[in-house]
Amino acid sequence: MKKIVSIVGVMVALVLSLTGCMKMDVDVQVSSPEKGSVTTVVGVEKKLLGGQSLDAVLAQTGATEEQLMGQLPEGVTKTPFEDAEFLGYKFAATDKSLTELNDMSAQIGVKFEIEFRDGLYFFSSTGFGGTDVSTLSESTLTVTFPGVVTEASAAGEISGNTVTFDLKNTEGELTATAKEADNTALLLSGAFGILALIGAAVGVAIMRRPEVSEAH
Repeated sequence: MKKIVSIVGVMVALVLSLTGCMKMDVDVQVSSPEKGSVTTVVGVEKKLLGGQSLDAVLAQTGATEEQLMGQLPEGVTKTPFEDAEFLGYKFAATDKSLTELNDMSAQIGVKFEIEFRDGLYFFSSTGFGGTDVSTLSESTLTVTFPGVVTEASAAGEISGNTVTFDLKNTEGELTATAKEADNTALLLSGAFGILALIGAAVGVAIMRRPEVSEAH
């Protein structure tokens, strides 16, 4: 069986040894044509841990936190994660160039490519690429763009600026296209602000004209 991704290789082995389930959710935030961030949550079902910490259970399998951290690209942070059902880690790469995100994506989630071209954002990913995902109880890939998502492959669910893919139950290439940020409202507010200033200046000038006439 191929490894799912570098950073969760140890955790996959852990889950297999426990014959249990885990989740992996990847959240990509594209902030501009140059920058973006990605967060990956990897968790193991709490009921499998028997009240122990994840580090303690990892140690029982011969794995260490250092082994997991040693595979992280430079600039990626790791923090604890916990919700009602899962316990694990959150890995984050913040405010990186799109090129950096593309290069490190396979190491902290799933491989993807983001490109800004001709005023549009183009996203593509092969997901797990045929990897055995039987250890996953759930896995999603969410991508949020500065502008509205105009189209996505059949597996993508579009909601405004965001598209979500179900990685566990989807095969084949995942794609999405999105527009630039809509700055119309900002431009209009700026234009109205300028008009208001001009109007105020004209109003003051008109009010002062009688005073000047009386002085003469």
